[in-house]
Amino acid sequence: MKSLSATLAITGACFLASAIVLAITQAPLGSPLFFACALTAGVSYAVILRRVWNRPCESRRQLGAALLLAVAFRAPLVLPRVGADSDMVRYLWDGRLQTHGYSPYMMVPADPVLAAVHTDETRRMPSLRTPTPYPPGAQLFFRMVVSIHDSTRAMKVALVACDLMTILVLWRWLVFTGRSEWLTLAYAWNPLVLLEVAHSGHMDVVGALWITASAYWLARRRTALASVAFVLAVATKLLPIVLVPLYWRRVRLRDALAGTALLVLLYLRFTDGGTLPFGAVPNVVAHIRFNGPMFRMFARLGSPQTAALVAVALGMLAATWARWRLDASNPAAWAWPMALALACAPVVYPWYLLYLTPFLFTTATLPLAAWTFTVVPVYVVWHIARHGGRWAVPASVMIAEYGLPAAISARNLFRRRPIVPPLPNRQNPVELNPGEPRRTL
Repeated sequence: MKSLSATLAITGACFLASAIVLAITQAPLGSPLFFACALTAGVSYAVILRRVWNRPCESRRQLGAALLLAVAFRAPLVLPRVGADSDMVRYLWDGRLQTHGYSPYMMVPADPVLAAVHTDETRRMPSLRTPTPYPPGAQLFFRMVVSIHDSTRAMKVALVACDLMTILVLWRWLVFTGRSEWLTLAYAWNPLVLLEVAHSGHMDVVGALWITASAYWLARRRTALASVAFVLAVATKLLPIVLVPLYWRRVRLRDALAGTALLVLLYLRFTDGGTLPFGAVPNVVAHIRFNGPMFRMFARLGSPQTAALVAVALGMLAATWARWRLDASNPAAWAWPMALALACAPVVYPWYLLYLTPFLFTTATLPLAAWTFTVVPVYVVWHIARHGGRWAVPASVMIAEYGLPAAISARNLFRRRPIVPPLPNRQNPVELNPGEPRRTL
């Protein structure tokens, strides 16, 4: 017990120190100091997670201290001023545009008609001539935040609130399924989560909250809530759409229809002249490439649109396999379909992995946990670009990024033993289909 307390104190102090340094210095993304802080946080995370991975939660006081530290890690990162090149400025603009009665899908920020809507901050954002890429669910979140307070600080606080709620939902899910509550730290202390939410303020955390809530409610057989949360996750970012097979015969028909109706209404709200509000998504598929070697390969064999369909199909095939072979409470069933679709996407920014991070607490998802580490060096592109280099991920970085998770996956496959650790006897895993045998990979 004392040994764990000491480990918690040392790793917590190191992690907090790295967050404070990052906040005070405002080290640019991809700079040597940025990577030094990320490495310190990553080592601290690996040490504490190894310490508690198979440990039952014997002391709520220690767990509470660990979770309070997780909040403390985030606090200093919320405080620095947000730069005009932050995505949060675009979130703010889209929300403000809606409060003025305009659709963010029909107008671009550079439109002269919107000059009076701008502030000095939004006039300098990089995406002035680009349609919004964010789906309707994200747009409603932006409007809600702007309606409360029109500032990038408010936007970041709202995103961190979603991050903290994800910790809460994950903790409740672990308790309900009889797993160790210590595994909450797999998300709460994940350095990528801290970098992409409290530090950089990316809205993907909103979708991560919704899909985690959907998994939790599905485990509890609250199928109406699970359906609504899933729709909101998809309406925030399209990635979770590949998880549709997981809900087959696990939700009541009326709940599935209600969820479908909600999705239609969300899109109809922004539809104008019969045009669906896909924003910049078609342009991304057709023209934008970043850190997506699999997509490039598939696009060469066919077309960009075909490559996008392949990515979605692979994710749905994985979800279909998981529906019949894994329990609904198995995090691998949720993480792997999204990971496969994302790995084959045309653009793979580090923050896109936020959708995976709540599910990385079993051996089956260790390769994806490794990916949250190996994706961080991609930020070297920002450093290269600031010095006049190409906006492209170096081949060596990409090989390391995808190679290590692939190697861990191969190791898991060849070990030929169950990769889902047994749950404590006090509670069996949730079986949503009575009579269906529990299986592991």
